Amino acid sequence: MKYNITNVFQDLNINENVLKTEDKKNLLEEGYCLINYSLSDWSKRGIDINLVSDVVDDLIEKENWMGGWDHEKEKMKNGKHPEEGAQRLNNLLSKHDCFKKFITLEEVLTASKILIKSEICLSQIIMRMPLSGKGEQPWHVDWIPRKKESDPVRSVLSSVLLDDYTMDNGTTRIVPGSHKFLKEPKDDGYYFQDHPNQKYIIAPKGSLFIYDVNLWHAGTKNISGKKRRHININYRDRIIWQQINFKKELSNIFKNKLSNAEKYLLKVHDEDPLRNDFLFKRRNNFFIKKFMKLYWDLRSENF
Repeated sequence: MKYNITNVFQDLNINENVLKTEDKKNLLEEGYCLINYSLSDWSKRGIDINLVSDVVDDLIEKENWMGGWDHEKEKMKNGKHPEEGAQRLNNLLSKHDCFKKFITLEEVLTASKILIKSEICLSQIIMRMPLSGKGEQPWHVDWIPRKKESDPVRSVLSSVLLDDYTMDNGTTRIVPGSHKFLKEPKDDGYYFQDHPNQKYIIAPKGSLFIYDVNLWHAGTKNISGKKRRHININYRDRIIWQQINFKKELSNIFKNKLSNAEKYLLKVHDEDPLRNDFLFKRRNNFFIKKFMKLYWDLRSENF
């Protein structure tokens, strides 16, 4: 039998009840769930949040404006961050072993399985931090908006908070339930203004924020200038290309140390096809975007 997500859950001994009934309900009805974990909770699963925080700071100092350009180096502009007003780090798995355990977080895998309802893979593990006095984003969704209720959820986003999320350090705001809207914010004229149903994510360091990619959300301005960093973990439908081409980017030494489940989640098994980099680099082209959506939709129907 071909190795699949069921085998992953078995090999990693993951019980879907790791997500409480309320968390599952919130994911389906509100489009997100927020789990308040302490640093000791993370330590029990072998993740030292303070070490991760220190490594992130070292990488920020080392990479500065070049951070976040890893998957689109051909677009790099000297002295310019890939997102103006925010510090980003990308391809973190290649940069320190402390990020490895984020591949197999039980809650993230369970949420991704529940929402995507298909075979999944890791797309990327990154970091985003709004810069002082900056970082405000327009309302957006991080995928092509669903047009009908039967359209599949293609992606799930999760954030491990490395700092407290507060009202004045650039926290994320969301519109609960907006993952069901079947449109994107600009269709209703929403960009930077307040939404009557908006909610700010206020949570302590160590919390885990999981949300449907179709949820309307936006980073806010970092007024206080205090750090607001998070590790963003993105799982996608397995038929969709990954942001980071792990099979190409990860060293053989790293890949050889992976478990069967980890290799599956990263799509680095020998039988896993390489990402089509020609199409990926042109993914925002109108015709390629339309063609790939049609292709993925046809693949989904026959998965």
